[in-house]
Amino acid sequence: MGTVTHRSSAESVMIADRPAPSVATPSARTMWAKVDTGFWVAHRAGEYFGCVDEVAGGYVSRDAHGIPIGRYDGLEEAKASLRSTTHPLNVARRRRAERVSLAAATAVGVTALGFALTAGALAPFL
Repeated sequence: MGTVTHRSSAESVMIADRPAPSVATPSARTMWAKVDTGFWVAHRAGEYFGCVDEVAGGYVSRDAHGIPIGRYDGLEEAKASLRSTTHPLNVARRRRAERVSLAAATAVGVTALGFALTAGALAPFL
């Protein structure tokens, strides 16, 4: 067990020795590798961090979950946009993408159910 002392108080808190959560810290260095023509992969603290892909007219950066962060004119600008997947902007973007996917799946499911019920109701008359 370790002891953590908070600067705001003299109170010490005992915590169990356990691995730290995998959150990228500002001091962690991002390592880039060009793995193919027009494709770069980033690693941070030994973990996959994201990628940048060259597309017509620019570059698209994606976070560690493959969710696009944005499209940029320059490679360095695209690399700089890559943030930790726990960064508030990426969390909000991922939640928004999940909500859109859920809404689309719900609409498709309701439509399919409507067709199935209509076909079942009309089957005796065919």
